[in-house]
Order: sequence, then C-alpha cells, then structure tokens
Amino acid sequence: MTGVLVTVLTIALVVTYTTLARTAIATVTDRLTRATKNFAALGSANVVQQRTRYLAASRDSVIRQSLAAAVDTAAGTSSRSHAPTAAALRGALETLALPTDSGMPVELWTADGRRLGFVGNDVRTQSLLVEERSEVPNPTDPAVVAGLAPTSDSLRMGPLYREGDRVHFWMVMPVMEKRHVIGYIAHQRRIASNPTMERTLRDLSGDSVSMYYRNLDGNFWATISGRPVSPSPASAPERVGDQSQVLYREERMAGTPLVVWMDVPRGAVLARPRALVRDLAGLSLVLVLGGTLASFAIGRRIARPLGVLTRAAGAIAAGDYAARVPPVGADEVRRLASSFNNMAEEIERSQAALEMQTAEAQSANNAKSEFLTIMSHELRTPLNAIGGYADLMEMGIRGPITAEQRRDLERIKLSQQHLLGLISGVLDLSRIESGRVAYHPVPVALHAFLASVDALVGPQAAAKSITLRCEHCETDATVFVDREKLRQIMLNLLSNAIRHTPPHGTITVSVSNRADMAAIIVEDTGAGIPLDKHEQVFEPFVQLDRSLTQSREGIGLGLAISRDLARGMGGDLVAEVGERDGARFLLTMPLAKDGALSAWRQSGETQAQHRHS
Repeated sequence: MTGVLVTVLTIALVVTYTTLARTAIATVTDRLTRATKNFAALGSANVVQQRTRYLAASRDSVIRQSLAAAVDTAAGTSSRSHAPTAAALRGALETLALPTDSGMPVELWTADGRRLGFVGNDVRTQSLLVEERSEVPNPTDPAVVAGLAPTSDSLRMGPLYREGDRVHFWMVMPVMEKRHVIGYIAHQRRIASNPTMERTLRDLSGDSVSMYYRNLDGNFWATISGRPVSPSPASAPERVGDQSQVLYREERMAGTPLVVWMDVPRGAVLARPRALVRDLAGLSLVLVLGGTLASFAIGRRIARPLGVLTRAAGAIAAGDYAARVPPVGADEVRRLASSFNNMAEEIERSQAALEMQTAEAQSANNAKSEFLTIMSHELRTPLNAIGGYADLMEMGIRGPITAEQRRDLERIKLSQQHLLGLISGVLDLSRIESGRVAYHPVPVALHAFLASVDALVGPQAAAKSITLRCEHCETDATVFVDREKLRQIMLNLLSNAIRHTPPHGTITVSVSNRADMAAIIVEDTGAGIPLDKHEQVFEPFVQLDRSLTQSREGIGLGLAISRDLARGMGGDLVAEVGERDGARFLLTMPLAKDGALSAWRQSGETQAQHRHS
C-alpha cells in the first residue's frame, strides 16, 4: 500500500512540476515578447521624436550655403553664394549638440563624401581621401545611409560600432535640394547607461533577464548599458536550438538597423517551480512516513489476530478440525474469532458425523456387495438345477409329455434363463464396484467386430420388423479394448434399442473418429430419453418408461455396467439428444496407437471406479 501511495504521489509531483514549468515558461515567454516589443517601439519612437531637431538643422541657411559652395567648387563653377565662415558653420552644427553627450561630434558631409566641418571631438585623424579608422565608420558609407531614398528627408540611425570600450552609432540626416541629396548632417551618439530603463526592464521581466542591442546582420552586440559584447550571446550553443537552456525573444526597431534581444536562463525560470515541488515533495515524504508508521501500528493491531485466524483456517482446511482462535483484539476481530470458533465446532461435529455415516455407508455397501455375491451364487445353483430338470423332462426321460406340458417346459426354461441373466448382471455390477474386473485390451478392428455383433442381434431385430443398419462401418479404425467387454457393451446398447423401438422402426449404428478416440453411435427411433434423465439412466436399478405400452424387462443394470466397462477401458458412454427423436448413445473408445497400452494402464484401470469415487 505504501508503494502504491509513493507511486501516486510521485506521479502527482511530476505532473505538478510539468504543469508549473510549462506555465512559468509560457509566462516568461509572454513577458519577454511584450518587453522586446515595448523597447523596440520605444527606440523607434525616440528616433522619430528627434527628427524635428535634425530636420530644422538640415534646412538651416548656413548649412545649405556651405553645401552649395562645396558643390560649386567641386564642379569648377562660380559659387552661387559666398560660403559661410567656419564659425558660422560650427554655430549651426552646435544646435544639435546634446549636454548629455558632450564631445560627441556633429559633422557636415557632402554627398560625395567630403567633410566640410564639425563640432565636438575630431574622430577623423586623417584626410577624408585616406582610409578612415575602421572602428569609426564614414557616415556616408552605404552601411550607414542604406535605406535613405534620394528624396528622403527622414532621420537615419546607423549600425552600432565599437570605439574603445564604448558603443557608438551615427544619426544621419540628409540635406535635400530640389529632391536631391546634396549632403548629410552626421551626429555621433553612444549608448549610455539608463537606470530608468534598466529598472523598467527588471519590472517587466525579472532580475534574471538580459537585454542586448545588435546590428541587423548580427555582427555586433552591445548591452543595454552600452558595453560591447564578444562573443555574441547568439553564438553560445546553449542559447539557441530546440534544447535551448535560455529563453529569448527579439524584435527589430522599426526604421533602424538594430534588433532588441532579451533572454533569461531556463534554470532561473524553473527555479520557482522546482522549489515549490521540492517543498511539496518534502511535505509528501513526511505525510507518507507518518501514514506508514500509523498504518503499521494499526495493521499490527489488526493483522496479528487475523494472521492467527488465517493459520487456524488453514489448519481446518488441512484436516485439523480442533483448531481454535483466541478471541483477542478489537471488537470486530473478537466477534470474527468467536464466529470462526463456532463454525469450526460445527464443522468438527459435521465431519465426525460424516465420517461415521461414510463408514456406515461403506460397511453397508460392502455388506450389500457381499450379500449380492453370495445370494447370486446361491441362486444360480437351484436355477441351473431347474434348467437341468426341465431339459430331462423335455427329452422324455421321465416319460412321454404332452404338447401342453412341452409349452410349459419352454416357459420354465425361458424364465430360468431370464433369472440367470439378471443374476449375472448383479454379479458383474458387484465385481465392478469392488474393482475385481480384469481387462485384457487388444487391437480390435471395428468393421469386423460390428459385423459379428450385427449377426448376434439380427434375429431379435427381425422378430420385431426393425431395420438395423450401419453407417460408415466400413472404417479401417482399430480400437485398443477388451474385445469381450466391448461386445457386452454393444449387446446391451443394441438390446435396449430393440426393446424400446416400436415395430417397423430403425436402429442406426455409425462410426467416426474424434481426435484420438473412435466414436460408436447407437440411435433408435423409439420414444427417446428426456434431457433431464440423460444421467439418471446410468444409475443402477433405474428404468425409465419410454413407452406407455412397453412392458419392463430387466432390472436396470445394463447401462450402468456398460458405462463402467467403457470407462474401465479408457473410454466413456453418454446419452445425447437424438436426431430422430429417439434415444442416442455415444460410445468412445481409444484408437490403437503406439503407447496405447501404457496410457490405458495409467488411466483406464482407475476409470472403472469413476462413478463410485
């Protein structure tokens, strides 16, 4: 019982943990999805909000005149206007400088890649015609201005890049002239630590979440506080794939080449469900241990007297009817013990009475068999004498006899032969019941055997105009039986059939094989045997009236003796429902095969006692 309880609790804990884990993962995944969308939307909105400042600067007359003069100079034409002074250009660019990003340069570039001026730190240490430092990209590079249509006046954010231990990017605003780009205002910006954003991130997604910015092509990653990340989080094998140890979501910032990435370790997500399941497991263990101890104590109190009761029941089953149970334990157990003791006493008394009755019955049966044997022998002597004297008188030794006297002598001889037959039946039954019948099995060919039996009963059938036919009797089946015992069985069956079949009726004998047995069926067209009497007809001294006009003959021993003889030879004899509304008897005998004699010795000899055992 404890094992079953532990199994059930284990399954419950596993199901609980699985459910909690799925819920936790779904909840965190939803939070990450909402957080990445919110931060991506916030970044996109920030770029849109700053467009007004950069658009105003791109329309400043000083910046436009500086770009127009540079274009004319590059084309070798006379300037349409005087180029503003460097001080004026710096003043126009300083309008874009932010106090929080002091020193971040604001530069003015021509469309063909020439820097006209800047304010703030000079990140360009070489001529514009020479290759720039790789970590500071040219704001006019395609990677920076990609997506800016020739007629576009939208603010463009460039990809992230590293400069020292900080992460920078360019904000680029095109300067338009008659729907053509004539230059760019480039403002270098950096990702700075934002405590407010970090607190918002923790509130949305928890303490274990990590947030990164990455370029769209994934070649550069940065933390939310503006620190470069190398290698990138996405390159770690535990962060991606079906068996990922990290839950992550990413969302592109609209209008920028950046993607917001947020992830959280799966272990951190599952820590709370695991802790809860551990607590439940500990509590369950305590409850199981407590319940086990309590059930053990209760079980010992109840099981001990039940064990005594079980042993006593086993003793009675083994034949020790004196076994008793002390009435101890709980009230119910004491009442059960008292009831058991009363039952044992009743069984003991009944067994004693049964043994006495069995002994008496056995003694009576032995006395009956002995009496029948003695009386049969005693009766056979005067009956044989009667037959002898009748023969002498019929031969005329005592003088001539009249025709009437000869008829009387015939009746005396018939009655004497009938009585001898009855006495022989009683003797046979007595020998069978006492186990004194000897069997001598030999192979017997059924075809020739049935032909000899037909010759014996043919005259009796002809006397009543009864047709006696044999179906499938040309069989080559050979049975392993005692020939004389089989002949006695067949004569009994056929004599009964002739006796109970009305004139002009039919008696059919058929033969078939059933597994390793040969089946002989004797069926007549008489009145038949009721279904509930099929077993009763095999009891000794039992006769059934199968016709109201049929006179009784015999004393009801033929079928009983025939069944005992059949079982004694390893076969059987049963009554079946006839196909012609008459009586139908099925006799089965073992086929003659290798080992048939040893099989008969093991089973056949004991079956003669089957009805009486």
